[in-house]
Amino acid sequence: MEQFDTDYRKREQQSKILAGVLVIAFGTLFLFDRSGFDIPNWIYSWKMILIAVGITQLVKYNFKTFWAYIIIGVGAVFLINDFQPGSIDRGLIVPVVVIAVGVTILWKALGFNNNSKNKDFEAVMFDSSKDDSSADYFESSTIFGGTEKNVVSKNFRGAKITSIFGGTELNLAHADLQQPAVIDTTTVFGGLTIAVPADWRVQSELTTVFGGVEEKRPMVNASEMDDQKVLVLKGNCFFGGVEIHNYL
Repeated sequence: MEQFDTDYRKREQQSKILAGVLVIAFGTLFLFDRSGFDIPNWIYSWKMILIAVGITQLVKYNFKTFWAYIIIGVGAVFLINDFQPGSIDRGLIVPVVVIAVGVTILWKALGFNNNSKNKDFEAVMFDSSKDDSSADYFESSTIFGGTEKNVVSKNFRGAKITSIFGGTELNLAHADLQQPAVIDTTTVFGGLTIAVPADWRVQSELTTVFGGVEEKRPMVNASEMDDQKVLVLKGNCFFGGVEIHNYL
C-alpha cells in the first residue's frame, strides 16, 4: 500500500508538471496570437484543451483510466472535423461513448477487472438507485441516471465514484473513520453531493475543468475538527460540480 501511494504521488506530481507546461504553452501561443503572429486558432481551441486534459490524466493514472481516452477521443474527433468537415458524423459520438461506457461497466461487473474483485460495485445507467451500504469500500458508476447511497460503515476507507451525465448523492453522516479515507471521483457533465460529519476534515485534490468544488458546511473552528478523520477527494471534475454538506 505504501509503494502504491508513493507511485501515485509521483505520477500525480508528473501530471501537475505536465499540466503547468501545457497551460504555459497555451498562454504563450495565445499571447503571440494577440500580438499579431499568425497562430492557427485550433491550437488553443477547446478541442485541444480536452486533449491536453486527457493526456495529463493518462500520465496521472499510468495510462489506465478509461475516461481520459474518451476525453482525448472526443477532442480529436471534433478537431478532425474542423480540418475535414463531414469526415466524421458528430451525431454518432454520444452513442459510441455510451456503448463504450456500457462495455466497461459490464466488464467490471463480470469481474474481469482485477481491481474490482472483493469490492462492492454498482452500475446504474438510465435509471435510479437508492440503498444503504455497510461496505468499508465500494465502487459506483452512474450514467444518465441518479444514485443515492447511505454509508453506515464504522471503518469507511473510501470509494471510487463515477458520474457521467448523472448525479450521485453520498451520505456519510452516519459513517465513521478510523483512518484517512480517499474518494476517487470522475464527474463529467454531472454532479456529486457528499454529506460529511461536521468534525471531519475534507481535503480536495480534484482536477477541475469548467467545474468546481463547493464547501457548503457551516464554518467550524479548526479546534473542533478531528485530525484523524480526514476525507481526501481525488480525481477529475469536467463540466460538473462537487458539493459538500453536513446532511442531505
